[in-house]
Amino acid sequence: MASFPPSILDEDEARAVRLVALALLADAAAHRERLTQPGDPEALHDFRVAVRRLRSWLRAHGGTLARSAPKRAQKWLRRLAGATNHSRDAEVFLGWLAAEKGALTDRQRVGAAWLLKRLGAQKSAADAEVVVEVARDFERARELLEERLPHFELRMHVHEGARVTTFAAAMATLVRSHAASLRRRLESVRTVHDVEGAHRARIAGKRLRYLLEPIVPHVPGGSEVLGHLKRLQDALGDFHDAHAWQLVVADAVERAAREEGKQLAAEATLTAAATPRRSRVRSPRPGMLAIIAHIQERAATMFEQVQARWIGEAAAPLFDGVERIAEALDLRARSGLEIERKYLLHALPSPMPEATIQEIEQGYLPGERLIERVRRVRVGDAERYYRTVKLGAGLVRTEVEEECSRELFDVLWPLTEGKRVAKRRHVVADGALHWEIDEFTDRALVLAEIELPAAGITCEFPAWLMAAIEREVTDDAAYVNARLAC
Repeated sequence: MASFPPSILDEDEARAVRLVALALLADAAAHRERLTQPGDPEALHDFRVAVRRLRSWLRAHGGTLARSAPKRAQKWLRRLAGATNHSRDAEVFLGWLAAEKGALTDRQRVGAAWLLKRLGAQKSAADAEVVVEVARDFERARELLEERLPHFELRMHVHEGARVTTFAAAMATLVRSHAASLRRRLESVRTVHDVEGAHRARIAGKRLRYLLEPIVPHVPGGSEVLGHLKRLQDALGDFHDAHAWQLVVADAVERAAREEGKQLAAEATLTAAATPRRSRVRSPRPGMLAIIAHIQERAATMFEQVQARWIGEAAAPLFDGVERIAEALDLRARSGLEIERKYLLHALPSPMPEATIQEIEQGYLPGERLIERVRRVRVGDAERYYRTVKLGAGLVRTEVEEECSRELFDVLWPLTEGKRVAKRRHVVADGALHWEIDEFTDRALVLAEIELPAAGITCEFPAWLMAAIEREVTDDAAYVNARLAC
């Protein structure tokens, strides 16, 4: 999945949610292509996970995406997810059987051999059907979402202040809601027989995990919380799989009995005129019944682990960590929408780490109450266009930006005559942060900017930048781009 800069938390909720959804859709599309390539055993699993992430995101942000993610698109995604269930379950069970084969008794091995042969054939047939169904349903959903997701409506009343809900604020609410749901689901699971309750808890844990993944690099303790959720998901998944496998084996016992009956009837017909003899059929059913007992023991062990590690006080590290994330999001939302520090450089740092190069032209539209600009950005041969509105000054500012069409840019650009800047931007990753080194091509000027997660945070200068810094100019109006364009 694509990574996002810290500034995504400061974006308008509608825009940020769509940016993440489009990234998740692109990720699913990449894994969908792998399904057609032979010899890729992880393709189906990775595609299932990608679709699950996308569906979970669309569900969590249903209100925001009501017009952009139509019910029919989500129906197609749900249907193709269901189409892959049988293949996935068979794959996991077959993997477990193969891994456990050495620890099974002789009787269990007979049953395991029968299961491996029959379920392997079923999986191959299911996989062939999956590719066809996925190709149909996914492409329809993909086409519709790619058309709808980039477009949204943003309304602001300047005289009332910037009342746009930020992504950080929206996520704080959703994180708390999902965590509360997970806690309720976990505490409702009381016995080893409550398979449905455990499954609902597992789904709640997955939804919280997928909700957090896009923002984890930008919140304190995010990776630790994801680790807790992954271990919880694995424990509940093993418990759920054990019960599912019992049903699979029980069904196989019935099918084996029917096959044995047919074989015995055939042998009886062939030997009717001969001296009766002991049947050569060695039944796999006792071995499969023994495997069911083995799986039941596994399920009981998994349930004990879930109770010991994830229910009541044992779950405190998980839920305390989630609350710290929500509090950090609250703080981010209160701090303002754009948190930047700017530095004047003597010259372009040399040597400089590997960077993404952007050629930028931006012009400012006439107006007194707002700073409004249009921007053309070239990366290689690709061009994109943006329209931006800014309020405030200094370290913390309100910024609302949307991508616009070439046609709109061409209409507005002539209005910026006399108020333009041109620069070459070098974007250098620094951990979870990004330095933007702006080398102005229309004058002798080099500036460095960094976006921070919160206003009170200080940044450490990387060694490659230190020697080039002359002084900080965050609060110096002379180095505001709109002023430089005068």
